[in-house]
Amino acid sequence: LFFAWARSPAFQAAVASQPRIVQFAEIVFISDLFFYWTHRLFHRVPFLWRVHAIHHSPRQMDWLAGSRLHVLEIVIVRAVMFLPLFVLGFSESAVQAYVVFVAIHAVLLHANVRFRFGWLEYLVATPRYHQFHHASDGAALDTNFAVHLPLFDRVFGTQYLPKDAWPESMGVVGTQPPHGNWAQLLYPFRGGD
Repeated sequence: LFFAWARSPAFQAAVASQPRIVQFAEIVFISDLFFYWTHRLFHRVPFLWRVHAIHHSPRQMDWLAGSRLHVLEIVIVRAVMFLPLFVLGFSESAVQAYVVFVAIHAVLLHANVRFRFGWLEYLVATPRYHQFHHASDGAALDTNFAVHLPLFDRVFGTQYLPKDAWPESMGVVGTQPPHGNWAQLLYPFRGGD
């Protein structure tokens, strides 16, 4: 409805005609690039930080932390990540494959596991990589914004992945978001913090 003007049927047909695996790789790259910058804004803009702080509030990582999100974060992030995919015209099956990948990957990223993925840590975000993003340790604060590809953190100077370390502590530094669904829903609108 709002972005039909940005669509080019010929370009979309060319994108959709690519092999599904190529489309999937492009979707991962494009969505993570848009997510990376949106995620950095969530850490920089005070109102957006209060929205995002709900996600960072657990003091211990577990697989449910990936689903602990304020409704505004869900709407903003999904719009930012999927709008380019819509405008570019990726095939429905490639987008569906990406949605399945995201669901599984989000659970893995937030799982409370302490094993390494070897050289894959430098290609794909892993639990250790993302745990440093959630860490409240000084050097790890505001790092590892990419959700799929550490490449973006390397390129934009926000990667933090000490060789053989794990985060010491997790959670929000400073003012903690409140407990309870309604209190967390209203928290971003309180101002201050």
